[in-house]
Amino acid sequence: MGVKEKIKMRVGPWGIGWAIGAIIFAVVVTWQNRGLTFFWDEWDVVSATLESPYYGILQDNGGNFFPLSRIVFGIELAIFGTWYPGYTIVTSLLFGGTALAFNLLLDDGTKTRRILLTAFSLIYLSSTGVLFASSMGFMLKWALSPLLAILAAVFFIRSREVGRNRNVMLAIAWLFFFLSWASFSSSIILMALLIVGLIHIAPRKLTGKTIASIQVKISLLILAISAALAVLGLKLAELNPPMNQLVGNAQGTIDGVLELDPLNALLLAIAATFAGLVSVVIAIPIHNNDVNAWLIVAFRDYLGLAVGLLMLAVGLIYYFKKTLPSRRLILLFGLFFVAQGFIAVARTPFIHRYQTLWVLIAILVILALIRWLNSLQLVVIKNSFIGFIVVASLVSMWHIGSNSLAMATIERQRDMANSSTLVDPEECLEEASKTSEQIAPTISAQRLCSILTSLNQREWIVERQVLQ
Repeated sequence: MGVKEKIKMRVGPWGIGWAIGAIIFAVVVTWQNRGLTFFWDEWDVVSATLESPYYGILQDNGGNFFPLSRIVFGIELAIFGTWYPGYTIVTSLLFGGTALAFNLLLDDGTKTRRILLTAFSLIYLSSTGVLFASSMGFMLKWALSPLLAILAAVFFIRSREVGRNRNVMLAIAWLFFFLSWASFSSSIILMALLIVGLIHIAPRKLTGKTIASIQVKISLLILAISAALAVLGLKLAELNPPMNQLVGNAQGTIDGVLELDPLNALLLAIAATFAGLVSVVIAIPIHNNDVNAWLIVAFRDYLGLAVGLLMLAVGLIYYFKKTLPSRRLILLFGLFFVAQGFIAVARTPFIHRYQTLWVLIAILVILALIRWLNSLQLVVIKNSFIGFIVVASLVSMWHIGSNSLAMATIERQRDMANSSTLVDPEECLEEASKTSEQIAPTISAQRLCSILTSLNQREWIVERQVLQ
């Protein structure tokens, strides 16, 4: 069997269709965000890359250590120069690739699962976090880390299959896990939770008899190593402080965590867990950070009522069906709670960028919930639930194509500079002086223009191709 036949057998028309969809997503997002240039925190990274490429790779940024993403950004800088759509295309394709890999891994060949995965992918791609990150070139780390984590999960799962070289599969899995950390070190605990969730819910092929014990052992090891890597990332970030303290640093992140009230953080994590699941199901709040924040506040203020109603619903189901939620559903809900707890401690659930990290875990919880409802033979409830999600995904698809929710419309409120004027050496200083506070507060107007001059004087790959 040739390579083409193997790819066709594994991917199939459905996977090919989603690959085309990922490309269309990148084109639409790039078109909506045309006319933008580097944002304020990107200028600091561009400056560090030009001044000292090697040190720039290791440099801290808001308590984060992500050498792989900086290397990719440096390559993009060498290819695209000041042509910003190139950066947007790459980032959008990475998000599309994440949705594609997520779909292919969870696909069990059934019509219902494929409908759900398509719906959830649309909801994920149209979330505020993804649209925000897709409009910014340097935000590629928010897509690269989950994509590599999903690839790690693929090889962890394949290591249990009959006929596979288990040691080779595990070695590749740990390599992708490490690369996910190198893409965005502070997200590695969340990515570990995603990998564990995928290991326990993804469809399986023929495996050995000790599958359950292997799953548990691998899951615990993944979680333990992720915690160690998160600490290592903070330590490495401390050793390589940012050039400008406005972008934040590792010590500031640690100080912020130590100042938190543990009880409030716990309540916020529980509230964010419920709000996150509701957001994914109804989709619309996921496009609006204010509404999503309102949901979290509502669940926090009425947490007792929410938990009471949940217990009442489970109690009624047990009374009539004599069945409690499956272990898989409890595990995944627990993973999602830990994810929201980590976000509440490390940052805050109100930051919409973190939707790019928690939405995928929330989808796993909802898939497990639907499977449980199906096992209870609650057909009407299950079908109504699926129908609601499908309708929400169609609304999401409209949002992806709608310019009214393009993140560029929000970012343009602070990105007041005329990018065509900025790249003109004679007019740059005047334009940068007027708008540097909005577009590049971490560097001076003179430094901004010197960076642009340096970029424009170099012979970029894209420009060479255009000239030829």
